[in-house]
Amino acid sequence: MKKQFYAGLFTALACAVSPAAQAAPLYHLVQSVPLGGATKWDYLHFDAPSDRVYISHGTELTVVDARTGAIAGHVTGLAGSHGVAIDTAAGLGFADSSQNRTISVFSLKTLAVRARVPALEDADGMVFDKPSGQVFTVGGDANADLVLDGAAQRQIATIALGGSPESQVSDQAGAIFVDLKNKNQLVRISTRTDAITERWKLPGCEGPTGLAIDRARHVLFATCQNARMAVVNGDTGAMLANLPIGKGTDSAAFDPVRKLAFSSNRDGTLSVISEVSATKFVVLPPIETEPGARTMAVDPATGRVFLVSATVQSATPPKQPNTAPFYTFLPGSVRLLIYAPNA
Repeated sequence: MKKQFYAGLFTALACAVSPAAQAAPLYHLVQSVPLGGATKWDYLHFDAPSDRVYISHGTELTVVDARTGAIAGHVTGLAGSHGVAIDTAAGLGFADSSQNRTISVFSLKTLAVRARVPALEDADGMVFDKPSGQVFTVGGDANADLVLDGAAQRQIATIALGGSPESQVSDQAGAIFVDLKNKNQLVRISTRTDAITERWKLPGCEGPTGLAIDRARHVLFATCQNARMAVVNGDTGAMLANLPIGKGTDSAAFDPVRKLAFSSNRDGTLSVISEVSATKFVVLPPIETEPGARTMAVDPATGRVFLVSATVQSATPPKQPNTAPFYTFLPGSVRLLIYAPNA
């Protein structure tokens, strides 16, 4: 979109959708990549140096070349795959397996598994913290975060969280942030001491699941099961905004180039929030995606957004307000959806 349009929009609005914003969609679908396999998926990770997308896919990671859409390979043996983390400098990737209660360490070059390390119960979201060289893997049922020395591939600590964690992000400057779904809280962990330093309530946010960060401004975006996004100051824990998003969020992302925060939603929408400043946020028109496309990743260089969905076989209506239907999917129909900005 033209700069003049955005300038007018930002002046007119804060934390709301303007009628003037009801223009052409900000993104369009450029490619749909068939993945086949199990109709189960979770986190996505975009690795900029290799231009690859790592997709948690049932019992494996499916790796896609984002330039061509070709399947680059698979990391196997991951029953109950959820999280993935990448250490580019070491040439290593990390993927958890909730059913096996393991973390698999694999080669980025060959995708072969080099080692398997014990994980916590219900292993889920993962993040690699570059300054400390540590891999953090939450255990949902364990109510804890497991800290792994990435280079040595050994456990360093287990951090009791006092609630059930979902997603986590690193500010790459000494802190890890984790959302606690059953407590409606965020916790901050020091990567120097591997201990919790802050615990913040998220008023108006029920069941936080997705979490993204603007590292430059130290702003956090927590997406919630009551179709809201809690925007939080990462230094003080102050609530900066509480914004509407789509239903059935499971993931969030932030584009630091375009200053956009996203929520990928099971209801087939991608919520888009413009960060005008460190304290001002504008809800832009949502992007229509596909039902079930609830997890995502972003390529900041090009603005591409990556989502995963499949062909819906049936839908069960939601039991509670502000939640999405439950879908069952056609076997073998899983696909990676690649969206690009329109301007």
